[in-house]
Amino acid sequence: MIFLTYHLTHMRTRFTVFAFAALLTSILVVGCGGMNGEYIEPQRGPRGLCSLVVYNGYADDIVIKLYDVKDPTEALHYVYVSSKSEAVIGGIAPGNLMMRYSKGKEWDKSKKMFARERANFETDQVFKFEVTETKTETSDGVRTEKRYTVNSFSLNAGGGEGNVTTSQIDDDEFGDKK
Repeated sequence: MIFLTYHLTHMRTRFTVFAFAALLTSILVVGCGGMNGEYIEPQRGPRGLCSLVVYNGYADDIVIKLYDVKDPTEALHYVYVSSKSEAVIGGIAPGNLMMRYSKGKEWDKSKKMFARERANFETDQVFKFEVTETKTETSDGVRTEKRYTVNSFSLNAGGGEGNVTTSQIDDDEFGDKK
């Protein structure tokens, strides 16, 4: 787990923090596909400043869904990650999230699934996102330091599933259970 630190002195506006987070997200989206890092559906639920960096080492593209462990019926984040690419899912609120992902070939935008060689998985781990805050007295007043979780998820083709363990699931389990 990596922590991204923002230093806020006195009463600086939230706009500065949100603008920096948006800039960071746009800088870190790296990949070879035109859809890399794009949301398939709009983000749902609360917004935050935590992030998940996704490394896709597969020759296939993947789509990732993040769910709150308390309510895994509707994806809060649903993002496309191109093969051999990296993307950042930003705007994650503090909480415990589980992940499902699907990999395959020939993405069908209308069906929101891969048309060929599709396989779906669920991670066995929970991703914990949190904000920690410390205050320090300085000669200029009180300095507040906030740390926002930046987790990483790595898929390694030929080298196992990366830095988490997964279980294969069927298409019905991958879909939202609204």
